[in-house]
Amino acid sequence: MTVYWVVWDAAAHWIVDRLVAEERLPGVARLRDAGIRAAARPPAPNCQTPPALATLFTGEWPGTHHVTGFMMPTPAGAADAAMSGFTPGVCAAPPVWEHAAAAGLRTVSVHAPWVFDRDHRVLGGVDAAIDGYGRQLAMSGARRVSGAGTLEIGSFTVGFTPDDDGIQIGCCGARMHIEPAQGWRELRLGRGIGLWLRAALIRGQLVLLHTGAWHVRVGGHDTALVDELDRMPVFVGQGLGSLYRAGRLGPRLIDGGNGSAEELFLSSLDCVHVGFRAATESVLARQRADLVVIYLPITDDVSHELIGWCDKESACYRADLADAAWRGVTRCYEAADALLARVLDQAEPEDTVVLSADHGIAGAAWQVLPNAALASAGLVSCTGQRIDLAGSAVMYHPANNGAVTVNHTGRPGGWVPPERISEVMRQAEEALRAIVEPGTGRPAVVDFRREDAAAGLATVVFAADFQPSAAFPADGRAVSPARRTGVHVSNTGDPRLHAVLVAAGPGLEPCVDVGTVDNTLPARLVLRQLGLSSPSADSERGALPGSAAATRLGE
Repeated sequence: MTVYWVVWDAAAHWIVDRLVAEERLPGVARLRDAGIRAAARPPAPNCQTPPALATLFTGEWPGTHHVTGFMMPTPAGAADAAMSGFTPGVCAAPPVWEHAAAAGLRTVSVHAPWVFDRDHRVLGGVDAAIDGYGRQLAMSGARRVSGAGTLEIGSFTVGFTPDDDGIQIGCCGARMHIEPAQGWRELRLGRGIGLWLRAALIRGQLVLLHTGAWHVRVGGHDTALVDELDRMPVFVGQGLGSLYRAGRLGPRLIDGGNGSAEELFLSSLDCVHVGFRAATESVLARQRADLVVIYLPITDDVSHELIGWCDKESACYRADLADAAWRGVTRCYEAADALLARVLDQAEPEDTVVLSADHGIAGAAWQVLPNAALASAGLVSCTGQRIDLAGSAVMYHPANNGAVTVNHTGRPGGWVPPERISEVMRQAEEALRAIVEPGTGRPAVVDFRREDAAAGLATVVFAADFQPSAAFPADGRAVSPARRTGVHVSNTGDPRLHAVLVAAGPGLEPCVDVGTVDNTLPARLVLRQLGLSSPSADSERGALPGSAAATRLGE
């Protein structure tokens, strides 16, 4: 018996529902017909990917697992110090695969976080794991090619030279030739390291596009499967979204473009999917584990750039662009669905298949820069794009996870005395609550939670349609039109942020819609299907919805 757990990043229940109704996701429809489905509430107040994945994989809320954002304030550090939410060991609650290992069960993991420790080792119960996100060597880029040049990728130098037909590429003694009509080509630089390259004509100029580069880790105790995963195509962790919204792939549709920029962006997501699909196919062909966890990111990538234009509840909805944007979203979901169908084909009748997501996603019309408002109130000082601690009493933390920190004397470099912490925090709240949407006066901030008044810690919660940034604007404005149209930072209970959840297997009734549940449920479900006890306090959480036996999960 195997439990297959497929996770689509940012797969919103509302998006999946619509695509199933349009008959574009036959794999999801097949799974729905065989089992239960639900909309799953992500963690609050922050539902960025790390805290949402930690909740999904541990079955606990952030108060227990302690992951609060992509970046998180360092508890004992300076007021602006931060650490990654994906740092090994930062998740304080055990993920499902640790419970499985403790019970003697075996796990295979495809790009799930917190599987490798700080020394790049895996648990004894992990047969095989691949993780491409542990170390990024280079960001994606677009270089106009008018003469010879180089790309610096970690310790590797990639040379390029234009010729009559395209671009000559050279690195480590190897050469390749790429032309605009060829699409993307992979360039392997070393073991577990590489990138994808493409020649493109953008605004009449020859441009060399390249993906980011990562150092992929592979480990585990099934030697054959580990060796297979070590030979995967070049890993790409994300597409060219940052280049797309900056206009470096050509003008976007919303900027008067003809769709070629969108096509280049979507084609970069095809590169992302190649590695995830290949790893999944290898795992399905060779694994003998009790639990298989498969993570897929492209549903998140595409939604961040396009979903707002087809989200009718968002102020950035564009009826004239909605169909084109939806086609791009559909293309990526169909690719993910095809991989889900492969899992379903592989599964035996006694197996369980779970499809879930860490969170949903909603449109974002506005970018809000809290530090601009704090600077206007005389509370923050900056030098260029960096916070000047010597002149800042309080700040919206550079981690951009909603944290507000007072620069008090209990922190390195701090100067605000303890007796002024409460006053400074009050001034910060007033300044942030004064930020409003241009034209309507709608507040950008819906809540200001003083998490630890004595320590000068608070969390600001942003309204729907506002995407926060810790940057400092050149023009001093706290609110400006967002270029990234999809957002999942603050969770105010908006149902668009509810994640998809579909599961079929022994004891799960077919064709059952169980409504809205907490996104702690998938971990409990997976453990129950593995025959294991659930995380702490599960005996108080009731029966599994859609369970024919209505078994209490803690028993």
